[in-house]
Amino acid sequence: MRARWHNAMPRFFKRMMWICGLISGSALAANEAMTIASIQPHEWWTDVLPYLVGVPAGVMFACKFTQSYDNSGHPLKKPLPEATKPDAVNYSDVETKSPTTDIDPYNEG
Repeated sequence: MRARWHNAMPRFFKRMMWICGLISGSALAANEAMTIASIQPHEWWTDVLPYLVGVPAGVMFACKFTQSYDNSGHPLKKPLPEATKPDAVNYSDVETKSPTTDIDPYNEG
């Protein structure tokens, strides 16, 4: 499961994740806005809300475990982002300074 989570996804499933996230997030935001404003939602809204949040969340979970394959049938791995690669950090502009000792400590007489 862990390897599938880190593999590259097909473009179709990436788009499905965004669409489902929008549907689920919008429904959750609308419900929270009504709760904060102390508005009593209609009965149909309380019946439909679990499906508007739960079904897209389940689809997003299933989409995340799909993976892309190369021509030889091996799953494609996602490349590491540039910032997390070990050689991406450049320390050449960092200046080291020694701490100063001219600060008077408190409670000394």
